[in-house]
Amino acid sequence: MIWVIVIISIVVLTACSSNDKAGEGLQQDRNASIVELIEVQNQSIDYTYNLSGTLQPLEKATVIAQTSGEVKQVIAETGDAVQVGDILAVLDYEQIQLQLNQAKSGVAQAEGQVEAAKAAIEAAEAGRIVAEAQVQAAEANLESVKKGATAQQRKQAENAVAQTEAAYNKVKADADRYEQLYKQGAISLSDYENIKLQLENAEKTYDNAKQALSEIEEGATAEQLKATEATLQQAKAGKQSALASISQAKAALNQAEAGYNNAIAVQEQTELALSKATITAPIEGIVLEKWVTASQIIGVGSPAYTIGFVEQLKVVLPIPDSQAYSWKVGQQVELQLNGNTRIGILQRIHPQTNMGTGTISAEVILDNPNHDWIPGQVINARRVNEDNQGILVPVEAVISFGDKPYVFCYVDGVAQKTTVELGDKLLGNQFHVIQGLKEGDKIVTSGADKLFDGDSIQIVEEPGI
Repeated sequence: MIWVIVIISIVVLTACSSNDKAGEGLQQDRNASIVELIEVQNQSIDYTYNLSGTLQPLEKATVIAQTSGEVKQVIAETGDAVQVGDILAVLDYEQIQLQLNQAKSGVAQAEGQVEAAKAAIEAAEAGRIVAEAQVQAAEANLESVKKGATAQQRKQAENAVAQTEAAYNKVKADADRYEQLYKQGAISLSDYENIKLQLENAEKTYDNAKQALSEIEEGATAEQLKATEATLQQAKAGKQSALASISQAKAALNQAEAGYNNAIAVQEQTELALSKATITAPIEGIVLEKWVTASQIIGVGSPAYTIGFVEQLKVVLPIPDSQAYSWKVGQQVELQLNGNTRIGILQRIHPQTNMGTGTISAEVILDNPNHDWIPGQVINARRVNEDNQGILVPVEAVISFGDKPYVFCYVDGVAQKTTVELGDKLLGNQFHVIQGLKEGDKIVTSGADKLFDGDSIQIVEEPGI
């Protein structure tokens, strides 16, 4: 309960004799002032906030062109409702389509080169087998020529004939397949000539094996012995050539696979460029702005559309930072526009003060199912802060001289200057003190403007109290 008493503020007190009687009173300095005190208490405070703000879409996105070109078709117009992925406009993509067709052709060609390189490796491996057989046959033939043929050597010669015949047939089949690939342009002339050379070597080896068998059967002369040794050396050289062909074929495969991977990358990049020629909606909403027209040339990064989700709207309200403590997420806010009223919900309070205004932004969300409230309109917002407790002091108790307002508290018989923080509203003829006072403090009201910090004051009750 607030109580008021009359006091005498003594600037200079005259000393009193110890023999003064209680009824004689106190002598006062002629500069003494009469002031009043109250004891502050927590009271019920209802604040009404009247603010304004501009309606905004709950979500907004600016769609930019991701490739350059001529706008061939404009599909979405301002005010149209769109869903995620809807086509808004289409750029000229004929050139990109041609590039994509070329890229796909390049992939097919590179794939054929990979298959040809794999076939070349198989053929080279077959050539190695033939060359090894040639060496074995030549060694066996030379041995038989030197020592004369035995039944076992005869058998070995016969086996050599069979092996070289099989190898020759395998290389001949590969050569026929290479000839078809060469005619189709899938392999190079070098690859084709290489398989033809392998076929010639296989045929010679086969002929040599047959000749060796014939010599074993007929017996060898000195000339035949010399020829047989030459055949062995030739067979060994053929083996080394076959091994080199394998290495070359593997290198060609690596190169072909790299070309294939590069062709695939080119195709994927072209497909991506083609997809960017179609401008689509990234969010659901209404087309708020359109910057493109048919036949217009636009560049990468040029704005094309602005889309906003207006089923719900938001408004950012500037809350005085001194009152931010009384605003809580989830509170209802009354919004008014052209005589219509809706209830919004406080969704978010920004974590920092606006440097220019000293306010804190609070986002309020409201439903807008009929789209009759439009982004850009200015609305009035009202919220009553009810059933809050706070300390109220009379206006005359607050001194506003200097940088910060202050009051005088009565503390142990002296006036103590106390800085206070005030709310932004005047409630009747009272200020709301946010900081600086607590319940039970005694402050000077009437006459506070005549005091100085540290003045002695003595309470004297009014007659009849």
